Amino acid sequence: MSSSDILKTIGSIYCVGRNYADHAKELNNPVPKEPIIFTKSTACIVPFEGKIFIPDNLGRCDYETEIAVQLGNDLYQANQDRVLEALSCVGIALDLTLRDRQNELRAKKYPWVLAKSFVNACPLSKFRQLNDSKEIEQLEIKLEINGELRQQGSTKQMVFSIPDLITFISQNIPLRSGDIVLTGTPANVGPLKNHDYLVAFLNGEAIAEAEILRT
Repeated sequence: MSSSDILKTIGSIYCVGRNYADHAKELNNPVPKEPIIFTKSTACIVPFEGKIFIPDNLGRCDYETEIAVQLGNDLYQANQDRVLEALSCVGIALDLTLRDRQNELRAKKYPWVLAKSFVNACPLSKFRQLNDSKEIEQLEIKLEINGELRQQGSTKQMVFSIPDLITFISQNIPLRSGDIVLTGTPANVGPLKNHDYLVAFLNGEAIAEAEILRT
């Protein structure tokens, strides 16, 4: 499914914080005992392709590469069997984060939304159909910037598995067909610079690439 097609089907965006232990540690955060859930506005979705503009006056903007899954069915207080049936498509997202702004908000114990939902804050790759329920346990992602490996992770390294995450969300929030879940980022997040060229890989296949413009 192309980036433009996936944009037409998205309902809400749910994100997961600190779902890789190494990432939690690099930001001096404790590893959570239950999933940390937050949202991004669908207004900040942009295709992960071509050129992605991030205004420089927003300050430091960090890349966070994540496995993104889309639901094909509504879910509420669902068990794992229903969750596995609802998993429809998979791709890669960048959960772009204004790091200085996030740190300021956290210090005040405010929500993170202003650091997460700015313009173009959610680049999405093309999505593809999941073949079967076991595939969700064997996904790997990688991000290269200017030809250099920056991030690498897999579902096996997650604190909470993707089915566990979606089951947890559905116990608390009604989920709708078309919603997407960003499932957390591995370690080695960092700031984006003007003209950085990003290539994202899913299970070894380059499925998204874009140039960052910060002006």
